[in-house]
Amino acid sequence: MAEFDEGLCACLSDLPSCLFVCFIPGGFCCLQAKAVDKATGEGLLVPYIFPCLTFCIGAAFNRGKIRNKYRIEGNFVTDCLIEWLCSLCAVTQEYREVNRREGKS
Repeated sequence: MAEFDEGLCACLSDLPSCLFVCFIPGGFCCLQAKAVDKATGEGLLVPYIFPCLTFCIGAAFNRGKIRNKYRIEGNFVTDCLIEWLCSLCAVTQEYREVNRREGKS
């Protein structure tokens, strides 16, 4: 198992995503849903609704899908803590990671 190649606190390396998550209402859920869909091909609706309704629990569930797809170390409890304490950085990290592994589009 590996770790995320993209750093958790490296959100400024992708400034447009960082600004989108910070200043657009619902941007957090949109960006994470896009990353999960690109990684798993499951669609946008469910990954969008999870963090909207259950915040860090749903976001952690989405993060787990990305971790499982790329065999990245971690667990649900750690994902919950990361999403609760540093959700904006976590979502941009997931988005950058998926774009790097799947090719940006």
